[in-house]
Amino acid sequence: MTAKRTRKYLLTETDELTKPKDLILVVDDEKAQRDLLIAVLGGAYEVIAVPTVAQALIKAEHTPPALVIMDYSMPEESGIEGLRRMREIYPHLPILMLTGHTDLDVAKTAISMGAVEYVLKPFEPSDLLSVIARSIMTAKTRTENPAVPLAEVSYSTQRRMAANVDLWRSRLPTVPSENRLTAVLESGRSVEAKVLRLSRNSVQAEVYDPAFWMETGQSVTSLQVWLGGEQAYSGGGQLGGIVTTGPSSICEFSLQGEWAMASAEAGGSIFNVVSGAQEFVARWRDKDQIKPSFKLAISEIAALLMELRDWLGGIENSVRLQGVAGEDYDRATVEQLYQEVSPSLSAAFRVFEEEARSVPDALIGLYAEHVRAILHPLVLCAPFVHRSFTKPLYYPGDYEVMNFMLGDPFQGNSLYARIFNAWVVRSGACATYRFRVDYLEERLREESRRVVSQLGRPCRVLSLGCGAAPEVQRFIMNDRLSSETSFTLLDFSADTLKYTRERISAAKAIANREVATHVQEFSVQQMLAHGTRLLSNHSLEQSGLLQRGHYDLVYCAGLFDYLSDRICERLLNIFWELAAPGAAVVATNFAPPNPMHAFMDYVLDWRLLHRGEPLVRSLAVKDESCPSPRTDLSPGGVEVFLRMRRAQAGKGAKRKVLAGKGAQVVHKEAIFA
Repeated sequence: MTAKRTRKYLLTETDELTKPKDLILVVDDEKAQRDLLIAVLGGAYEVIAVPTVAQALIKAEHTPPALVIMDYSMPEESGIEGLRRMREIYPHLPILMLTGHTDLDVAKTAISMGAVEYVLKPFEPSDLLSVIARSIMTAKTRTENPAVPLAEVSYSTQRRMAANVDLWRSRLPTVPSENRLTAVLESGRSVEAKVLRLSRNSVQAEVYDPAFWMETGQSVTSLQVWLGGEQAYSGGGQLGGIVTTGPSSICEFSLQGEWAMASAEAGGSIFNVVSGAQEFVARWRDKDQIKPSFKLAISEIAALLMELRDWLGGIENSVRLQGVAGEDYDRATVEQLYQEVSPSLSAAFRVFEEEARSVPDALIGLYAEHVRAILHPLVLCAPFVHRSFTKPLYYPGDYEVMNFMLGDPFQGNSLYARIFNAWVVRSGACATYRFRVDYLEERLREESRRVVSQLGRPCRVLSLGCGAAPEVQRFIMNDRLSSETSFTLLDFSADTLKYTRERISAAKAIANREVATHVQEFSVQQMLAHGTRLLSNHSLEQSGLLQRGHYDLVYCAGLFDYLSDRICERLLNIFWELAAPGAAVVATNFAPPNPMHAFMDYVLDWRLLHRGEPLVRSLAVKDESCPSPRTDLSPGGVEVFLRMRRAQAGKGAKRKVLAGKGAQVVHKEAIFA
């Protein structure tokens, strides 16, 4: 099978890429609210919106939805009654209650009757999208594993992530909200939460902590509440009611200390009209800290995107009037449209990238909030952007995101969404990922040929943070040497590994090859724990599945971007112990020239630790057995590839700017060149 046919299989025949969109049923008596939800959700889901419970039941019986959003307060039948009746038809259907009430009694009633979450009005579109994605994913997991209770599925998934989230998000605030609290429990554990409602004697807050586990009645030794940038309360407290709403928990804390704000001393609710106005003005004044040139850059992008959306929408309408479905557009025509508008998109976002370089670290949160408020309504319709931001598997860059980068760029529910999705997917950063897959496939081919020809035995490969391992899939289908190679593929995500096993099995079947593959759930923490045992005890030959001097190629791609220097150095030393004589060790890291640095940070909430070539080289093993490492660069220097060889293979470090087929793709599609 040729490489071209292989790529077609991987990109267009993957079930996950061709599945229909999930259907969301919205039940709300307010037309403005229905229109808003259609606009927010329409890019990623099929949406049906109705004003009454009766109409919703008819729609649900005709077409089973993946999720229902139910307004709490409606004139004919309440959302609670709708929840009860919907549960009679579909007992396990995820239902979100939409409400303007922040009273815990409302949440308790809704949750006790089977709602998986309740969402407060007014809501943040990004928050709602994230909740929906997680709820649908959990419900599907429950369907695939009916013997496992829904709460247990959700909890186990969150516990898996809890062990890893500190590694890549340790430098970020837990709660991206200006109204927040921190509580130190009697156990000594610290919890951070988003404030929902305050009164003189209590505070209700939402905790987004995958490992959160507390019991009613626990004492709180230290409780601090912030409104905006000011501390409003500091003192002791006690945990009252807890309502678990799926990925988060709603907690009520009684307050036993002194309020710092005069409005609290005066009695009554903190959120009265005057304090609300003061808070609004304070928030507005905060925006004065954003540079006018930055605001102008974002406004220019928004204006361009709105005009582009309206213009492409007009084209779609005219085509519909002629009786031609939107999906029947000639691909060449869509490609030509893209080629015409993409330079303008690139120019506008290039200015944004330049402006973002001078943003102080202390103000990144404020700037990001401004960017998302303006641009998210215009860009979340692109499937790649939506998946990257909502992170339904709780971390960025999951296998579905990578599939978007490898697959058909023209995906979306409208012509505008397809064009913008293609612009992002064909960008410099995404093109670099495609180059990375080609690069790793070449390393697999190179090391397998070396081991088979020189040592006369199968090549042994270990990959940590393997994801869907597209390079392995391609190698299996493109090269007969894969039959002489055994793979140990490790990743912390069970969901990803299930998908990886399926795709590798499909690749073996198509290539008609027997390839030894061992795919296992194994985290960075486990690698550090078992690997440290090998480093500290040189007489120990094996710890867990790790075996000293066993592998001919050890590589870790796309993981160092989230880990500290210290952890990266430790991992490289562990890889070195696992490497056989003559073996190669490879690691990758995005570098500062990343042309989508700000777009990933501000729009996608996808934070990377960028490292330049000198810093990456400094992470290499510092041992006499390790010669000067070699660093390769992707075109444009967007990603650094660190290569170490166990045998002494020459003097000095080598630096190579890669070229060839992959490089041509990157140069052609780089948007900020």
